[in-house]
Amino acid sequence: MSKRDTDTEGEDGPEPGRRRYLAAAAGTGLVGLAGCGGSGDDADAGGGSADGTGTEPDGSPDTTAATTADPGEVELAPFWTTGEKVGVGTAVGDGTGDGRSAREDDGRVWYTLTRGALTGVRFPRVDLLNVRRLDFLVADGDGYAARTADLDRRDDDDVERTVEPTAGDALCYRHEFASASRGWTLSVEYVADPKRDAVLADVSFEPSGGDGAAGGDSGEGSDDGSDPGELSVYAVCRPAVTTGTEGDAHVRATAGGDPVLAATDGGDGGVVRDADGDDYDVSLALAADPGFEWATAAGVPDEATARLLNLGVEAERSRESEGNAALVGRLGTGPTEATLALGFAEGSDPSAAAATARESLAGGFAAARTTYRAGWRAWLSGVDVPDSVADDDGLAALYRTSAMALRAAEDATVEGAGVASPCVPWGDVVGAGEPADVGYHYVWARDLYQSFTALEAMGRTESAVAAAEYLFAVQQREGGFLPQNTYVDGRTRWGGEQLDEVAFPLILARRATGEHGREFADLAFGYGDVADSADYVLRNGPGTDQERWEEEGGLSPSTIAAEVAGLVSAAAVAGDAGRDGAAGHGRVPAADALVWLATADRFRAGVREWCVTREGTDRHDPPYYFRINGNRDPDDGTERSLANGGRTFDERNVIDAGFLELVRLGVLPADDPVIESSVAVVDEDIRVETPHGPAFYRYTGDGYGEGEGGAPFPVATESHGRLWPLLTGERAEYELASGTTDGSTAPAALLSTLAGFANEGRLLPEQVWDSEEATEFGWRFGEGTGSATPLSWSHAAFVRLAHGIDAGRPVGTPAVVGERYDGGPPSSPSLDVTMPDPTVESDAVTVAGETDAPAVAVAVDGDARLVPVEEGRFETTVDLSDGRNTLVVAAGDPDDPAGRAPVAGERTVVSSV
Repeated sequence: MSKRDTDTEGEDGPEPGRRRYLAAAAGTGLVGLAGCGGSGDDADAGGGSADGTGTEPDGSPDTTAATTADPGEVELAPFWTTGEKVGVGTAVGDGTGDGRSAREDDGRVWYTLTRGALTGVRFPRVDLLNVRRLDFLVADGDGYAARTADLDRRDDDDVERTVEPTAGDALCYRHEFASASRGWTLSVEYVADPKRDAVLADVSFEPSGGDGAAGGDSGEGSDDGSDPGELSVYAVCRPAVTTGTEGDAHVRATAGGDPVLAATDGGDGGVVRDADGDDYDVSLALAADPGFEWATAAGVPDEATARLLNLGVEAERSRESEGNAALVGRLGTGPTEATLALGFAEGSDPSAAAATARESLAGGFAAARTTYRAGWRAWLSGVDVPDSVADDDGLAALYRTSAMALRAAEDATVEGAGVASPCVPWGDVVGAGEPADVGYHYVWARDLYQSFTALEAMGRTESAVAAAEYLFAVQQREGGFLPQNTYVDGRTRWGGEQLDEVAFPLILARRATGEHGREFADLAFGYGDVADSADYVLRNGPGTDQERWEEEGGLSPSTIAAEVAGLVSAAAVAGDAGRDGAAGHGRVPAADALVWLATADRFRAGVREWCVTREGTDRHDPPYYFRINGNRDPDDGTERSLANGGRTFDERNVIDAGFLELVRLGVLPADDPVIESSVAVVDEDIRVETPHGPAFYRYTGDGYGEGEGGAPFPVATESHGRLWPLLTGERAEYELASGTTDGSTAPAALLSTLAGFANEGRLLPEQVWDSEEATEFGWRFGEGTGSATPLSWSHAAFVRLAHGIDAGRPVGTPAVVGERYDGGPPSSPSLDVTMPDPTVESDAVTVAGETDAPAVAVAVDGDARLVPVEEGRFETTVDLSDGRNTLVVAAGDPDDPAGRAPVAGERTVVSSV
């Protein structure tokens, strides 16, 4: 691991990317670039010639009888798809290995399912989108057309859409569609091919009454379409190669005598880069067995394309198109059994993608499904199922799916890189034209920390340690900083400072080297990396530029909880490194441990001073924690205007349950009086009783969610954040620590509540709807919204809670933190030190004082050093940098373990001018 930060055709012909594409398609296995062979012939009825010259038999352009019928709504711009997913899939080997990520047999294709379509197909990395949607069209060629994709929740149609998991030991799903008015049924099951870069779909179509000629194997396709009234089924693929349609080139061609629809990206400056820092070139191809009866690579917007998709009227078959397009192939007329393959290849050669698709078809769906399941079964064999779910079929199924969803979120090229979610929140209104870094398929250290704790709890220790290695070896920057989020290769996406994301990896470092006994010599990071991030927290905390909701800066209880736990964990790592001689880099672990513990103790004491109101407001009785304080005076009544179009509040009226992290991370006890009174305020202000049980808003006045009537967040005029299931999980862990055993907030009851938020695909969302009132968009109380499903954090919360119930305590609590603060911090030695003035006109200052401790450590922005103590006195001179310097003086015994070491400290900020 290493750290690292529209084609147009003008007077001179196609631009270079387009020329490469055309040359590759015409010069290799894709015969008939400008003419798609019918259903097994090199030249179809009215199609191009076998030599690819691109003319019809009479020499005229490829046209068919056009219709003047109103095409209906014409798509004016491309968009991604809703974040409400009900299925997810990827291959994890063939069953012969342990299914760990980034191995040779790890799948490089990921996909999700909505209730009506295959969506968000990614290749060759989990953060690289290439397909918006693949769904199906059922039409009679005479004006009746039904789409399986539910393109607008506000529209009613007569298509019933269901998704059914087809295996308990693999991410296998089947779509079932049925029409009440026409009586047709359509069944589609999906798997990722474990041996190839392809997705396979097994399609079974039965028209009304079961009559009509079977399609797909006659080889007789017709440009005029099927006979009016006879139902046909089409596959409709909407590419957006390398994260956008801009620059995409599409072709209808023939490969091996069968029609193939292909697309590639002409080097459009996509936001995802390869290992050399260059644009990714990706090609994809859609093929069928039996071959398509009729096919087109149709441009959008185009009235002929609109007639096809809205009315089912086959018109002009397009041989090629650019930008936004629809790849449409008729699978059959009448009863149809077919297999679809969506194949991928790196590079701008569509024939390579076509070869992948054809090889996948040749292998067969049944064989691919068997191997796909074997891979997941092997991975699940290393997963421990807790007693809390083992005897409940529903809970056990959700537990296994949660485990698999976390594994499916891992990249295949960089081990340990788990993304927050494989979807684009409210993607149905997020543009897919110009390549952009949309979505949640990136790595947040905070979310990966959540996944680590779940992987660790379920027994997948190697995967958990790989996540820790990723954070230090790939995401961490010079000086110990970790950016807000990154692409899977570690390149910065958003560079905001969120100090909990710098602190959480410190907890993981201790888990890896302490609880799991890993030596630094066997890890992809070292003690110096841990020290760098601990020093970053020391000099920049306790305030943060952004708290965990990524919107506000200041003093946040949840961030401070992570800082305290991270610093204590780092001190434990330092103790081990000092004893083992593993520090290096000129570090003095004994000194590091003292200053980190002293800083942790100060932040722990300070969280009550800074984040608890003692006066309250006319809405809430004090004392209680509130979301975030802009300064160190919690009762100055500062007004805060919330992000995402939120309102303005007295900051003491913005209630947030993030303070529960103080309990979960072992910083404060569950029976702390202020914690208890704060829980009561949370229940008054941001708790909602859903049909499944208690749920919670992120905070008072949250604006990150749908509009009042259910419109997607990006286009809603007055948006409101909805209920977050993961917060039910956090509350349950607090109740575990409190010893609650009955009632609606008992941990076991909340586990069932959390399970109730899962959809029919056993996936847990980011947000669920918060009201019984009907909306224009049809959201249902307690069910997922269009934000993001699945969310790794939600699934991690379920897994961790299930194991916590077995253990009788929150399993994510760092042992060394709980040991240190159980009953309060250890008693402190005496320390009387004279600290310099806040501003000095010097590049050095003298620090002197008295203590009864055997050792004193002094640090300026970290990099601590021991100072001799003689007869209880010490004195040293330390250098300052220009500007801001964080000076820490700590006294204690370096030989005491971090969990019990008595430490006294003083901390100040000195500006050198």
